[in-house]
Amino acid sequence: MSYEDFTKQERVHIDPYGYVHVCHGISIGNTWRKPLSKIIEEYDPYANPILEPLIRGGPVALVEKYNLPHDEAYANACHLCCIARQMLRDRFPEILAPGQMYGEGLNG
Repeated sequence: MSYEDFTKQERVHIDPYGYVHVCHGISIGNTWRKPLSKIIEEYDPYANPILEPLIRGGPVALVEKYNLPHDEAYANACHLCCIARQMLRDRFPEILAPGQMYGEGLNG
């Protein structure tokens, strides 16, 4: 299971780009494009292609759902989740955002 309970979301983080995160790098919307109240009202973790497997079985379920290559061991569940999400970033750029969370656009 994941460390976060995405089915009972009690907090969010809004970054300087307007992305609303339920966990670092997992966005459920952008306040520059839609009011926060609407983003929260429309929140359905079971319809989210990243959150649904995390709810069901944590980062391992995310790796299994998308048949991602993986190592035998990771520092912790968050480490595996981050690596898996990096591999899925091109497929789900609006959810796995912003790119800076995944090292994009950071030039030393």
